[in-house]
Amino acid sequence: MAIFMTVITNRISNALDIILSNVVKEIARPKGYIIRKAIESYIEEKADLLIAVSCVEKREEVISLEDIKKKYGLED
Repeated sequence: MAIFMTVITNRISNALDIILSNVVKEIARPKGYIIRKAIESYIEEKADLLIAVSCVEKREEVISLEDIKKKYGLED
C-alpha cells in the first residue's frame, strides 16, 4: 500500500531557520521531520482546544484531572 504525501513550501525567517538548524543538530533528524512534527502538534493542540470550547459552550460536564486521578487510583 503506497503512502502519498503532499509537498508544502513555506518561507521562514533566518532566525527561525537558525533555531531549526540547531534542533536538527541536537536530535539528528531532518528539518522536514521536525517541521512535520511541529505542525502535527499544533493541529492536535488546536483540535483539543476546539473540543474543550465546544464542551463549555454546550455546558457539558467537565471533569477535572484531579477527579480522574482519584477515580482511577492514579494519584501521586
